[in-house]
Amino acid sequence: MRRKKRLRDIPPEDRPREKFLRLGPSALNNEELLALVINKGSKKKDVLSLAREVLKLIEKDPEGVSVKDLKGIEGIGTVKAVQILAALSLARRLMIKDGIKILKASQLYHLNADLIHERQECLALITVDGSGRYIKRRILTRGTANRTLIHPREVFYHAIKDGAYGVFLVHNHPSGDTTPSQEDIAITDAIKRAGQVLGIPLLDHIIIGKRGFFSFKEQGLLDGNPDSKTG
Repeated sequence: MRRKKRLRDIPPEDRPREKFLRLGPSALNNEELLALVINKGSKKKDVLSLAREVLKLIEKDPEGVSVKDLKGIEGIGTVKAVQILAALSLARRLMIKDGIKILKASQLYHLNADLIHERQECLALITVDGSGRYIKRRILTRGTANRTLIHPREVFYHAIKDGAYGVFLVHNHPSGDTTPSQEDIAITDAIKRAGQVLGIPLLDHIIIGKRGFFSFKEQGLLDGNPDSKTG
C-alpha cells in the first residue's frame, strides 16, 4: 500500500502554499487546496493528513456536512470547522450566483480539473436541473490506481434525491490516456439504459487526464453511433 504523503516529506517548494504561489491554484488538488484553508495541523496530524480526512467526509455529502461532523475529526476544532464550512458556502453561493449551466464537455473538464491530479481513479456524479444548471457534485467511488466500479443504483439514488433532470459522469485516468476501456464503455451503457428507464438521462460521461478529455457524447457513444473507434 502506498504511504500517504506527509507535509514534512514534501520538498519545501512543492508544499501547498509555495506550490500555489509558484504555479497557481489549478496546480493543486483538492486536498492541497483544503490544507491551505485549514492552514495548520495538530500535534498528532499534519495539515495534509487533516485535509485528507476532512475531504473524505465532505465528499460523502458536500452540502450536508456540519460543524459537529467536522469536529468529530481529531484535530478539527470549532474555528477550523467554521473556516471550512464558510469556504464551502462561499464557493457554492458563487456557483449559484453565476448560474453555472453545463452545456458541453469542456465545461465538465474544467469544473472537475482537480481529479486530474488524483493517483487513483475517481468517479464523480454531477446532477443538473431541467435547464442544465448545476445542482451538486459527489465523488461516488475511489478505485485502485487504474480501476473504479459503480452501479447504476448508486448514481440514480442521488439523482432522485436531488430532483435532477439529468446526470453527468466524470472520471479520471491517472495514466493520462483518456481512451475509454471496455469496462468504461460497459458501465456507461448500463447507466445510460437505467437512466432511460427512470427518465433521468445520462447526458455525458467524460474521462479526463493530463492530455485532455474524452467525451462519450461527442464521440457518439451515448446514442450507439460512434464517430470514431476507441481502443
